[in-house]
Amino acid sequence: MDTMINNQQVQQKWFSLSVGEQISNIGSEVLRADKWKTRGDMKRMRGFYNAAIRFLRLSILDPKNTAIVGELNLCIDELADYFIGNNIWQTTSETLRRYYNAFL
Repeated sequence: MDTMINNQQVQQKWFSLSVGEQISNIGSEVLRADKWKTRGDMKRMRGFYNAAIRFLRLSILDPKNTAIVGELNLCIDELADYFIGNNIWQTTSETLRRYYNAFL
């Protein structure tokens, strides 16, 4: 597992954020990844995608988020499908923006 996720200081700081703040931070990374995917820069896209996945995994570990772990796991699945899979869920830039911007 990613060393950042297992770092106690990182966890403590992330866990101090509200759920909305966590999702807003995740959304920022997702929207950056989408911007670079649209521009065809897969290296930059992957960097922001990986950051979003790390943040989602940290959120899953956060004890206050136990009621939404299922949704967070679905987010990981959808992002993997959209950014590196075959997009069988037919996710679009617009659906990503609508979902994550709701937390801003």
